[in-house]
Amino acid sequence: MKLLRSLILRPLRRDLPRTLLTVLAVALGIAVVVAIDLAGDAATGSFRSSMRTLSGKTDLEILANGGIDESWIGVLDGLAVNANFAPMIEAQAFLPGIGSVPLYGVDLVAAAEHRRGRTTATGNGLSAGITTSLARRLHLTVPASLTIGIGGHGQTVEIGDTVDAGAADFVVMDIADAQRLLGRYGKLDLIEVTVAPGEDFARVEKAVRGVLPAAYFIEKPGLRNDENQRMLRAFRWNLRVLGYISLVVGAFLIYNTVSVSVVRRRAEIGILRAVGASRGMVLALFLTEALLLGLVGSVLGVLLGRLLAGGVVGLIAETVNALYTSSRPTPVELTAGEAWTGILTGVVVALLAAFKPAREAMQVAPTEAMSQGAHEHHARLGWRRSLAWSAMFAVAAVAISQAPAWAGYPVGGYVAALFAIAAAALASPAVVLAVHWSTRSLTGRRAASLLASRSLTASLARTSVVVAALATAIAMMASVGIMVASFRETVALWLDVQLRADFYVRPAIRSGAGQYPPMSDAIPALLAAIPGVAAVDDFRAL
Repeated sequence: MKLLRSLILRPLRRDLPRTLLTVLAVALGIAVVVAIDLAGDAATGSFRSSMRTLSGKTDLEILANGGIDESWIGVLDGLAVNANFAPMIEAQAFLPGIGSVPLYGVDLVAAAEHRRGRTTATGNGLSAGITTSLARRLHLTVPASLTIGIGGHGQTVEIGDTVDAGAADFVVMDIADAQRLLGRYGKLDLIEVTVAPGEDFARVEKAVRGVLPAAYFIEKPGLRNDENQRMLRAFRWNLRVLGYISLVVGAFLIYNTVSVSVVRRRAEIGILRAVGASRGMVLALFLTEALLLGLVGSVLGVLLGRLLAGGVVGLIAETVNALYTSSRPTPVELTAGEAWTGILTGVVVALLAAFKPAREAMQVAPTEAMSQGAHEHHARLGWRRSLAWSAMFAVAAVAISQAPAWAGYPVGGYVAALFAIAAAALASPAVVLAVHWSTRSLTGRRAASLLASRSLTASLARTSVVVAALATAIAMMASVGIMVASFRETVALWLDVQLRADFYVRPAIRSGAGQYPPMSDAIPALLAAIPGVAAVDDFRAL
């Protein structure tokens, strides 16, 4: 312990600015990793909220041409899975003065949240509920009677309650009343499947597919859609990998700090070796220095990362809102697991970064201890070899970047990024020397330029590391900008595919259980003649 204080701790206190800079570099690297991870969780939650706003919370939808036989509800409810199966009938109802609004037939008895929408039927026995927005537009005070148009015929229903659904306008009825009103006895348009929290979604999907006929179509809407899942996964992974690349900057500075310690203390190392200190002891001393720097920097980085995440999560939510739709980010939560992961990551990176200079300290012979310029002399002699290795890493990075994705992840791209950083780091000694030679040729024998350039080349091993650290930081800044721009384009393209048109026109009576109402052939031409309409795409789908 006394040796640790005299050889490691005291020099760190004497050179406090360098020590603080190294700790700050590690802290910023860990802060970026933690902040990106926490903000990524919040952003993903915001994106999920947006997708649920658009697609609802349904995990699976069951449809069939000609409608679904309602007897399948009993079969699905009998499955040994923790999921809710909600039958639904969809139609369009015409309201005087309002126009066409959706009419939904749902199981109000099973859906407890909709029970208040069911009333005691009077007259023809049909009861319904309407949204608060629609009641205001109709100037209707419940309970009241309302005449709605279905298939060109007027039907009177008793409105017993209102449903708060924001600005949405629709009519909701019990499914039995809807079947009676529409004449669709025994048929359903849709069955929505909602998987309970903690239940295995894949198991539920397999069980549902196992009992339904092959002609029934099962689709994953919104968040469960494979395409949407891939987009979210790519967003999270790219952010996380870029965050870990930021640790390379801290690793370079730790490498530089320990290298400076080794160079400055070569005499002490030689004395220790001369009096019998083992190489392992010298290695342990300098690794302990890196451990202390990494530990302090990591703890500060976790705290700073939590603050950064809280500051940027609102901006991320605004970006998602601008690109997509209204959403609410999930709260930023720093769990113990994430904190320990950040600390351990910083410590491991610090130890790996310090291993090479610590190993060089271990190999210092007592007879070479007083020759402090030998290390830099070897670095200047080896720049050609480093440049050759840089070329090989660059070629490998280009080759690996072309590798196909593995299990849906661009692992080749991640490895190529690390190889590119290694190539830049190994090329930095040659770059520093090239700048030195070009500066000397341009400025001649001016004292200021000679002192500046020679000071860089005199400590080439340390200078090249600082150059590599700065290059990595600039590269990461550019990478984050490119990745965010790419993700924006991906979301915009996805939106264009999902919601290609600005308006959708269809018959007031929606196609459903055996009903496929056509539209007049003249409608596309009428729409195309409207000023401002760029294109009209007419189609028919089952």
